[in-house]
Formats: sequence, structure tokens, C-alpha cells
Amino acid sequence: MVQLSKNDRILLRSLKRIKRGSAEALAKDTALRTEAVLQSAYLLQTNGLVHVEEDTHTSYELTEEGSTYAEKGLPERQVHDYLLINGPTPLSDLQGIFPAVQIAIGWLKRRGWAVIETVNGNSFLSPRPADELTEERVLQDAKVMKRFTLRDLSIKQQQAERILEELVKRNIVRIHKTPSHEITLTRAGDDAQLEILSSADRDIADLTSELIISGAWRGRLKPYDVNADTLTLYPGKAHPLRRLIDEMRDIFISMGFTEFKGPIVESEFHNFDVLFVPQDHPARDEQDTFYLSRPAALELPTELAARVAAAHISGCEGSLGWGGEFDLARSSRAVLRTHTTGSAFRFLVHHSDPPSMIFGIDRVFRRESMDSTHLPQFHQCEGTIHGEDLNLADLIGVLKTVFARLGFERVRFRPGYFPFTEPSLEGDIFVDGSWLELVGAGVFRPEVTQPLGLKSVLGFSIGIERIAMLKMGLTDIRKLYMSDIAWLRKIPSALR
Repeated sequence: MVQLSKNDRILLRSLKRIKRGSAEALAKDTALRTEAVLQSAYLLQTNGLVHVEEDTHTSYELTEEGSTYAEKGLPERQVHDYLLINGPTPLSDLQGIFPAVQIAIGWLKRRGWAVIETVNGNSFLSPRPADELTEERVLQDAKVMKRFTLRDLSIKQQQAERILEELVKRNIVRIHKTPSHEITLTRAGDDAQLEILSSADRDIADLTSELIISGAWRGRLKPYDVNADTLTLYPGKAHPLRRLIDEMRDIFISMGFTEFKGPIVESEFHNFDVLFVPQDHPARDEQDTFYLSRPAALELPTELAARVAAAHISGCEGSLGWGGEFDLARSSRAVLRTHTTGSAFRFLVHHSDPPSMIFGIDRVFRRESMDSTHLPQFHQCEGTIHGEDLNLADLIGVLKTVFARLGFERVRFRPGYFPFTEPSLEGDIFVDGSWLELVGAGVFRPEVTQPLGLKSVLGFSIGIERIAMLKMGLTDIRKLYMSDIAWLRKIPSALR
């Protein structure tokens, strides 16, 4: 005779009456918890009395960004409407009006709604005819629903799938996948004799001293199937990006590097001038760098600033510099740092005795339009090596060791260009049949090192989020910063 627990019998009685139902519906009918219903259902399935059918229910909801667009219109629509009213507008003016103008311009060009024209050296955005978008219909449908499915939309399902896929990529819509369980009574379960359903309780799961002393436990212990499915437990663990940063920190420390830290708010002097970046370089434009209004300027180290200014104007040993004038007022302007290289040289100025190896992993900021591969804030791993007569061979050896410890065995290096290193190189790793750039590196120019009183300095910079995407199999960098608890639970503790 099949041995059933009390919950098993309650579930079977319910199924004999309604034949089929979801785990949630059966939980309501039996007054059991959904987890208890599933536990009994899987045990009954091993005895052939019920069949459990697993499926996934997909639903969608607007993100905070998507809700804003549902009210105000997509970025490209907002800019296009403005252009229709105001006519061709300088790009610099649009940047002050629309926070997401870079995203809008990309979509305007892609949809053929606008073109960029140059007049007297200035770039203008001019409108072109635009039709209603299916995406806009979807946003209006979604605006009145907290959650929705493909069937809730007023467009064909196949078209809805394509549109929603695009809106998910743009972080306008968030997708939810919920597991569902449909439980059906089998013929064997329907034919089960009443004595099975009414047999004495055999659901003692916890032994007490009274049961042991009296012997009442005999023949009444709840049977367990060690092969039955159980509820999945999700133990607490650090965020996968934090675990990767900790892993990289351990790698560098084990190789003899010392960790440095630096301020997020930097002066142009430490962020650009120290690295011999010309004061008219495009990277200093406001469309590439975040400038602060409070504080608007930072105090400069007078003596060091004079030496760096001289290197810019007239160069140093073996260099002619950039010529022209050097604007100390511009150097003092406050920015959100665009890299951690300036922080590395802050450290080296106060620890200038070679040899030394230092590294830092921290946040940097650039005015990037958010998409699947770009963020305005990301993490950078900066490393420098200070010593006598260092060369690219020394640098390549260090980088190969770092990549090998990260699990990337196939690496190549090729010539590159950076304003502050010469010679320069870029490092690629081979992943999934193609080469992917992962590091920029080189030997710092004498215009950088000599004003600071340093010898030979090697440097490299690695994007942390790019490594994270490779290790986690991601195609959208924004996933790293979304509060997707289902995805976070599934990410293994040890990244591959």
C-alpha cells in the first residue's frame, strides 16, 4: 500500500474533485501553503498519482525611465517635437535642454527623423518627417497597467515580441519570468482506493521525547524521498561585480602591488595636465567630461603646477612640448575624474623612490549615453610600475600574468595610441571566436614623469565591467546595476 502523509492525502482529495489546477489554486482549495502543495505534488508524482507540469509565465512592466517616457514621450520624439517648433538647433543648445539628448540623436539618425548639418563651423540638428511609432502605442498601453503580457497589448503578438525586446534593451521595459506549476490527477491517482486516502496518519516528521518513550513513533514516521525536488534556497552572497573586484584586488596584492586611493572630484590639472593632455584636447569638452559648479575650482600645488606648465609650453629633455600658453585658471577647474591615472600619480609624487608597483580599482565618470555597452559611471583598474630602465617587455609580462590569473589564456598585444604614453599598446583576449579589447597600456612619456621627479613608469588600465560581462555571459552592461533579484540569485558564487 502506498504510504501517504497527511498533506499528500489532502492534496489527492482535492484533485479527485477538481482533477487539475495550478499550485496556487490548489493551495487556496486545500488551505495549504503553495510550497507544501508543491512538495506533496512532487512526492505523489514519484508514485504516479499526479503529474506536475512546469512552465514559465512572462510579464512586463515599465521601468522608472519607461514611465517617464510614457508621460513625456521617447527622447527622440521629445527632441523632434522641439525641432518642429524651433527649427534647426545647435547641438550645444540641445544638450542643455534635454538630459538624454545623446540617446535621442542616435535614434533620430537611425529613424531618419533628423540630420546633423554644419553651418559656419557649428553643428545643427535639423528635423525630417516622422511617423507614429509602434513603440509609442506599446508605451501608452503599458502606462495604464502595472504589469502586462503580450496579450494585453493592442498590436499583434509577433510584433509585440520584437518591440518589447527592443524596449528591454533600452531599459524602458523590465521583463519578469515567474515559474508556474500545473498539477493534474493521473488515472492511477483517480483510481486510488479510499483506504489510501483515509489510512492512519504517517506524517510524524519531528521526534519528541514522549514519542520515543511511548513508542508511538513506530510505523508513523513520515517517509522521505531523497530524490524528490525540494525548494531552492538562495544563501546571501556579495554582488558579482563586488566579487570580481575583490578577486582582482587579491591578484594584484599577491603579485606584490600596493593599493592606492584617490579623490573622485579632481582638478583638470591632476586629471589632464599632469598626464600631458593638451589644454585644447577634445576629451576636455563638456560633452565628454562632467564639470562641477560646486566646487567650481580646486587649489593647485604651486611648484608642481609650474613644472607641469613648463613641460606643456616648452617640453623637457627630448621634447618640444605643445607650445603656446598654459592656463592655470583652466587647470584649477573641478571635474569628476575620467580615469584613475591621475590618482596613481598623486600617490607616486609622495612615494617617488623606485622600485614600486601600485594599483587602484575605483569609479570613474564620463558623459556617455547609456546603452548596452556604455555607462556614464564605471570601474577602472589602474596599475603603474615605477623603476629603472623599464620597457614594454616588462609591462607585457605583468599583463600576461594578470590575464592568466583571471582565466584568459589567449592574449595578444598590438600598437596603440594614448596622449601620455609612448610607446603605447592595447591588449586583446580571444573569447567565443573573436578578439576583444580589454586593456590600454604603455610607457609614460618624459613630459609626464620628469616634472614629477620620477624615473621610468609603466602604466595600464583595465575596464572592470567589461571583464564582468565576459565572466557572466552578459550582452548588456546595464544588467550589472539593475535590481534583478532573480538574476542575482542564479549567478554562481564562483565566476567562471
